[in-house]
Amino acid sequence: MPERADIVFRTLTRAEFPALQRWLNTPHVYEWWGRQAGRGALGGAGPDAATKEQVEAKYGPEVDGLGVTHRFIIDFEGAPIGLIQWYRLRDFPDYARAVGEDPAASAGLDLLIGEPSALGRGLGSGALDKFVTDVVFAESRVTRVVAGPAASNARSIRVFEKAGFRRIRDAMVPGEPVPAAVMVRLKNKPNL
Repeated sequence: MPERADIVFRTLTRAEFPALQRWLNTPHVYEWWGRQAGRGALGGAGPDAATKEQVEAKYGPEVDGLGVTHRFIIDFEGAPIGLIQWYRLRDFPDYARAVGEDPAASAGLDLLIGEPSALGRGLGSGALDKFVTDVVFAESRVTRVVAGPAASNARSIRVFEKAGFRRIRDAMVPGEPVPAAVMVRLKNKPNL
């Protein structure tokens, strides 16, 4: 796993939108995050490719402080490699219900490593562990973090497991074409 000091999180700004657009249109990302991944998803190949305008429409309001999702760029050794975001499940009660989680003290989390050169190096699990520990659990009311990668996304599930998450159940989320693997990490028990 990479050194914790080599991984830094920066609040997403419009300056990163071109990199985010490129990542969303990269095959290893759009397979799981793209238009075919479900309602509200963005990115893909050909006519499904995310445009500059679509990235602005989806991520711009959050950058302007108008939303409830906290988005960060993951830097490794000074270079941007991906996006990580968290949100309180109480702000998404339908999702919380679908994955079978109590939204009161839980946060949801999503991660993408966009740079192909950053894959297979332990950066995803390293970033997850540091982000959950230093950012999400810094919120005093959050005691449980939940992620829902596609149940068929073995690579993502393994990354979450390496970062101390445990697969609790599979769940169908309305608008998503495949079941989600509900992955959970508790504040005081990283390995449940």
